[in-house]
Amino acid sequence: MRKPISPALHGALDYGFLGMMLVVPRLLGLDRRARALFGTFGAVQGTLNALTDQPLGVARLVPFATHGTAERDSLPLFVALPLLTGVLRDRAALGFFLGAGATLVTVYNLTDWDAVPDTRAPAR
Repeated sequence: MRKPISPALHGALDYGFLGMMLVVPRLLGLDRRARALFGTFGAVQGTLNALTDQPLGVARLVPFATHGTAERDSLPLFVALPLLTGVLRDRAALGFFLGAGATLVTVYNLTDWDAVPDTRAPAR
């Protein structure tokens, strides 16, 4: 069964995730540690996205399926680091973390990882 999120849409959503991880923690008034941690998660995701072979990729060095594997395999870090740093003691940080995590899991599970990215769109 084909899943509804194409490589192009996944790329757009990942850039949106980057923006969310950089902006929302500040809007929520989270402390510096929480902003740094969530910002780092967003920057790593954004960098991987920019290097992925998908229509919005900048360099297209990472195969799209490998991008998916990296997302899946990084889940333990996404869960462990906020717990280990104590960032989640703040109720707003916990709510943001749960929402971001639910978003990541949903997008991952709805992405068609077997799709072939559109090669007509040139890398920038």
